[in-house]
Amino acid sequence: MEEFIPLICGLKGTNITKEEEIFLRAYRPWGIILFERNCSSEDQIKILTDSIKKIYGTEIPILIDQEGGRVSRLNFKGAFKFPSAKKLFNLRKNFAEIGDRIFQLNYKLISTYIKKLGINVNSIPVLDIPDENESGIIGDRSFSNDKDIVASYGSEVIDILNSNGVAPIIKHMPGHGRANVDSHLGLPYVHSKRSDMSASDFYPFKFNSRCVLGMTAHIIYSDIDEQNVCTFSKKIINQVLRDEIGFKGTLITDDISMKAINLPLQEASSKALEAGCDIVLHCNGNINEMNEIANCIEKKHYPITHQENLTSIIFKENKCDTKLIDEELNELLIKVQE
Repeated sequence: MEEFIPLICGLKGTNITKEEEIFLRAYRPWGIILFERNCSSEDQIKILTDSIKKIYGTEIPILIDQEGGRVSRLNFKGAFKFPSAKKLFNLRKNFAEIGDRIFQLNYKLISTYIKKLGINVNSIPVLDIPDENESGIIGDRSFSNDKDIVASYGSEVIDILNSNGVAPIIKHMPGHGRANVDSHLGLPYVHSKRSDMSASDFYPFKFNSRCVLGMTAHIIYSDIDEQNVCTFSKKIINQVLRDEIGFKGTLITDDISMKAINLPLQEASSKALEAGCDIVLHCNGNINEMNEIANCIEKKHYPITHQENLTSIIFKENKCDTKLIDEELNELLIKVQE
């Protein structure tokens, strides 16, 4: 099987620069992640994703965070708009079968839409359970503060994405819902007992441990490891994520350039891989940082492959019609607003 360095990286803009092409050909990172800065129209995105795959000569993981609500990367004129997870929960709670159908169509439309654009991995579902003191970074990105709802709804999302040729990512393992600091901005500490977290926060991840991809949280869980964020903690990755939760899939770091990580990027990347993460995620598209990280990883760490359980999803065709899905979805949304 073809080998890649264990890195997912971003791009600077709406097309691949010469520097980025040289980088991709030289290092062949495992995947690419797209953000709003990379997405200006449907045609442009398809050209971009096709050009990435042409460089590689094959289908590779192309990721996006298209959750719905306030976490949306497809915000250009004419793009489909999707509700937040919490909004979908409320629709299911208030409108029974119609709400259930809206939920299914919403995730079918997200999957079909991004698949048509050449994107084959979506960083959902959010399986964190926000408590009352949570920083707000999770909030309505989670379906509920009820662990059973988060677990079961998350399972449905995983199934819908898988069946439509898009690989899901469960996040943020083993739970971001108790953090009162946004890890994009600073280092969160969670001081809850492991036993309490095991009974609640870990549960949605246990329930969905079959997912092919998972993402770590940049959080210190002091009752388990006082020194290291999960991303750097062999103890949390081995004892909690792998053993207790039972996650056997490919483990991706949250963005290694977030403010919660107060280390040089090369050191942080190596530390994450040494702790047991499979892949480093670097999002900002800074080509100098990308070269530094890739050079470090190539020298110190083994290459990896695209696992068969992942390729069986991302190589899957999706022949659904976004227009037909959207028409049915809009009819139902009109009904619930009457």
